[in-house]
Amino acid sequence: MTLADKGLNLQAEALEEAQTLIRLAVRDGWLKNESKIKINAKVQKIIRNALVQINLRELREAAYRSLNTFANRQYETYLREFGMISSYVLALIALSNSKLESQEHVRAERTLYEMRLDTDARGVPLQEYAKDYLENRVMPVFDRIIAQKALDPDDVSGNNSLRNRAEMEVRYAVHEQNISDLRAEGVKLVVCSVHADCSDRCAKWQGRVYSLDGTSGKTEDGRSYVPLEVARDVYYTTKAGKTYKNGLLGFNCRHTLSPYSVGMVIPHVDHETQQREQRINTRQRELERRVREQRERALVYRNIERERYLKARRLAIKANKEYIQFSKDNGRAYYPSRTKLL
Repeated sequence: MTLADKGLNLQAEALEEAQTLIRLAVRDGWLKNESKIKINAKVQKIIRNALVQINLRELREAAYRSLNTFANRQYETYLREFGMISSYVLALIALSNSKLESQEHVRAERTLYEMRLDTDARGVPLQEYAKDYLENRVMPVFDRIIAQKALDPDDVSGNNSLRNRAEMEVRYAVHEQNISDLRAEGVKLVVCSVHADCSDRCAKWQGRVYSLDGTSGKTEDGRSYVPLEVARDVYYTTKAGKTYKNGLLGFNCRHTLSPYSVGMVIPHVDHETQQREQRINTRQRELERRVREQRERALVYRNIERERYLKARRLAIKANKEYIQFSKDNGRAYYPSRTKLL
């Protein structure tokens, strides 16, 4: 794993961990009927601790906005769905827990009676009512809360996650620093690295020679070269009408540049191999996301609904094993830091 990848993981993971901690802080604060001021104080501490680990100014600013918006959305979902009746939900959770002692059951039943909430379950034993209500009314809300993620605040589509924004920002910064260093060293010609699992976007640009001084021509050994900007300055416009530069060294590009030397051997990857390896890469990322999603579910359901917690934990462990085995079977490195379990 390169130093760039380590830097990428550290910053992306710091923000994802902050998202998880905020999710739990809001959940626990609401269940304890804490004031929004108190919950927000905890949230701000989590955000501050995360931001000190972010090296890029623009990413720090985006993360601050994103994590605050995420925290507010989590809190507002609880209020919209449940209002200020966390004691009622806690009583339902307690009553549905068959392992509680009788005194705890009595306290939970008293809470439900004192709330005097309207219900269609009159005449149903409270313990059975609690289980049904949790299953049909409470748990779907937790599912929606779990599905919420911290988003890139500058993405007009609303689909890009903050984690992905971090990966994009860090890689871009590494590319810019690499080019700056090469120019400072007086390097005129560079060659782009070759990856078997290269994206379709970069496939036609990899393994080629480029100039850093804006010139075009041929090397002493007959290789053609053009300005690096030809490969980099490729623009596209989203359906929302926003235009991005996204050629070589663009979004999440893992290519690197190194000084070119006459006669150097440059690997070649045929289209069929590139497509096959790219599918493997895509599958790896899918498996990583699956582990993180189930881990998040387990964390939220811990101390709330034991069966859901255990199921999500089992699925996270299973997905992690599948991720590791898939990586080994396909000769790929895997990154435990991306799929940390509970």
